[in-house]
Amino acid sequence: MKKTLSALIIVVLVAGVIAVFFAPPFERKPPKVQLPTPGSYINAKTSIEVVLKDKPTGLREVVITLHQKGKSWALYSRIFPMGSYSIRIPLKLEPQKLGLKEGPATLEVVARDRSLWNLGRGNLRRATVQVMVDYTPPSVELLGNTRYVYMNGAGAALFQTSPDAKKAGVQVGKLFFKAYPRKGKDKVLWAVLFGFPPYARSQRAQVVVWDEAGNPRTIPLSIHILARKVVKETLNISDSFIQNKIIPLLPTQDNNLPLVAAFKKVNEDLRQQNETAITQLATRSSASPMWQGAFIQMKNSKVTATFGDRRTYIYKGNVISHATHLGYDLASVAHAPVPAANEGRVLYTGFIGIYGNVVILDHGLGITSLYAHLSRYLVKKGDLVKKGQIIGYTDSTGLTGGDHLHFSVLLSGHPVNPMEWWDKKWLRERIMAVLKPYFQGEIGVQAHGDR
Repeated sequence: MKKTLSALIIVVLVAGVIAVFFAPPFERKPPKVQLPTPGSYINAKTSIEVVLKDKPTGLREVVITLHQKGKSWALYSRIFPMGSYSIRIPLKLEPQKLGLKEGPATLEVVARDRSLWNLGRGNLRRATVQVMVDYTPPSVELLGNTRYVYMNGAGAALFQTSPDAKKAGVQVGKLFFKAYPRKGKDKVLWAVLFGFPPYARSQRAQVVVWDEAGNPRTIPLSIHILARKVVKETLNISDSFIQNKIIPLLPTQDNNLPLVAAFKKVNEDLRQQNETAITQLATRSSASPMWQGAFIQMKNSKVTATFGDRRTYIYKGNVISHATHLGYDLASVAHAPVPAANEGRVLYTGFIGIYGNVVILDHGLGITSLYAHLSRYLVKKGDLVKKGQIIGYTDSTGLTGGDHLHFSVLLSGHPVNPMEWWDKKWLRERIMAVLKPYFQGEIGVQAHGDR
């Protein structure tokens, strides 16, 4: 009897010990640590994030340290309250102020949880990742730029950088115009086409260059903006126009909107969505210039609206909406053949809301052209087209009152005045004269006069 009782007590004690050691408070898994990608850069002003998770006991303490060449810098240390299961730790670093040198360094995270394992000391995780400290921006030399640019018009800039430059362009307000590189032995030559579309909200432009670490170098461009007359137009909107042209563009759930609300929905909300979609499509330009000489206008066409026209819409005597026209409207005979304005590649064909059936061509170096309100198109995505090749036929698809072509020129996805690109003299003097060394492959050239 005594032996049986003793055995039972032993079994109970062993079971109790096992139950305790396998209970959640005694869990033995260390915290999970998510570090920056190996080889990540720490530039002049860097923000990085460390993510830690631990269940079921939660995090107790985290210490983050940066090591380089035998020296250490304490970046973060904290003891967390009970119930801290997931923590995101943002770190802002300025390596020069800390005294770090450029080159490799090691980021170390030591995390401990609240488990009762290890005599109550918890589970420990020590994680490290190698990072690269680089806080010197690339060198930049401006070689030339278009000095006189018309409002809503375009210009060009040419500059060269040190080989560590990774991305470059021209910033106009919040708009970015991508530059395209030609690499040499110890220099990189960059060409960029930029503009001042109506929504730029800035008359200042600057070259911006980043290295792989994300360090920027900026150079302001000296540019004089020349005034150009802006056409102001008032358009009367009828019930039949809203019923026949506006309602079909609305999603089914909005078909019963009041007429004015329906018009505003299409003219403002859908217009913005469509223009954003076009910008995104038109940023996919090739680095290789494909255009040859000035762009061409549709034959035997009359200009019925110009770039930047400010339109006010009137319904029963009241102003109900506004819009800015971002292209040229060209009218000819019904279903007139539409030529490609220059050599290029088809980026897109399809229906885009207020623009109806659309073709977008890429001409390289950031230039694209858009052909809207078509009845049909004769090309498909990826096709190479010649200047003057017929790509479709005009119509009144989308938001329009009659058969015509809406033609746009875009730089890095942003519309600029097409009229300039039809002008051989303007193209030669304001664009090609600036970019001549780029087209001739002259890397390491000296700065030349502005245009």
